Amino acid sequence: MRVKTKVRFAVPAAVLLAAGCATAQSSAPAVPVPLTGTQQASLAAGAVSTVRIPAASSAFRARDAKVYLPPGYGAGSAKPPVLVLLSGVPGDVSDWFDEGEVVQALDEYATEHNGRMPVIIAPDDTGVDDEDLLCMDSPLGNVDTYLSQDVPAWVNAHLRVDGNTRSWAVAGVSYGGTCAFELAVRHPKLYPTFLDFSGEDRPMRETREAAIDEVFGGDEAAYDRQDPLKILETKKLPESAGVFAAGDDDEPFTSQMPNAVEAAEGAGMQVKSMVVPGGHDWDTWSTAFRDSLPFLNERMGLEAGHP
Repeated sequence: MRVKTKVRFAVPAAVLLAAGCATAQSSAPAVPVPLTGTQQASLAAGAVSTVRIPAASSAFRARDAKVYLPPGYGAGSAKPPVLVLLSGVPGDVSDWFDEGEVVQALDEYATEHNGRMPVIIAPDDTGVDDEDLLCMDSPLGNVDTYLSQDVPAWVNAHLRVDGNTRSWAVAGVSYGGTCAFELAVRHPKLYPTFLDFSGEDRPMRETREAAIDEVFGGDEAAYDRQDPLKILETKKLPESAGVFAAGDDDEPFTSQMPNAVEAAEGAGMQVKSMVVPGGHDWDTWSTAFRDSLPFLNERMGLEAGHP
């Protein structure tokens, strides 16, 4: 499902100085940052950088990813948790930073609540052709394996983060929202917390039948094995939690949201849902993200007093 975007020109205020680095988001590397071992020094704290995440397990043809290391990254003993951000179709890994102003929102909340910020990873979820791949493993590409194996493997190998994924979260908008929900259902230990903004209730290409025909060549069983609603019919996930949100002028997503909420609640997931003013755009999703920050910070252990 395609997204409509509204370009913003404000530079996030939270791209700050840290550890002697003065690299702003606008001056982050324009080419993939070469990393070997745990050379975090190549990535500037307080800035957004571009990295290449190899598709060692998935062979997925992914575009480069974005990574944000918070101010003070690497100092002290505390290791930050990881927030994975997914874009829509068409979309780009920079959308959350440029249009969603995610760093600014997290920084302001952390400042107001004496909390801390996570490491942010924005991997490619639509591939080099920027298409709706259902966020599944299919003949079109192994998106699920890339996001559930290759991305976390790269993060743990190259970044100093909390290895306990109970504090990790995944968030997405439109197609990326559906993808975030899917990952939370299929990989609850890796992504126990999710934000699904304007996602479909299940992966579709306009319809479920079209997705099965166009992506799986008519193999309904192959689709059902990865369909979150089908999985939740028999799976219980009491340790998982998430937020569903859509705009009040955002059909058909607003009408589909209760279906996903009902399936999640039936599986024991702790979920919240909200309808915010707006349509299928970044104004709506930015509002939903800010409204979700108390929930997200508590789940990720970012509040003051957490180690």
